[in-house]
Amino acid sequence: MQRMAAGSADYREIDLLLDVAGRVEGHTICGLGDFAAWPIQGLVRHFRHEIEERINSYRSSRQFHPVVSSPRQVA
Repeated sequence: MQRMAAGSADYREIDLLLDVAGRVEGHTICGLGDFAAWPIQGLVRHFRHEIEERINSYRSSRQFHPVVSSPRQVA
């Protein structure tokens, strides 16, 4: 969440966080597990576009260039 708030997260982390929250909800012995997952689920459900905009803004301010792995060269 801190990386998303700063904008330095990756787009796939949004879905990863949502997946983790869904796995916690209803699957813990602690009654507070659901309460921990709901804010994350609500945030992504209602404000996903703002999270993505923040990531875009962060990347453009840093002139983000994705790392492209080159094929291994065999000697």
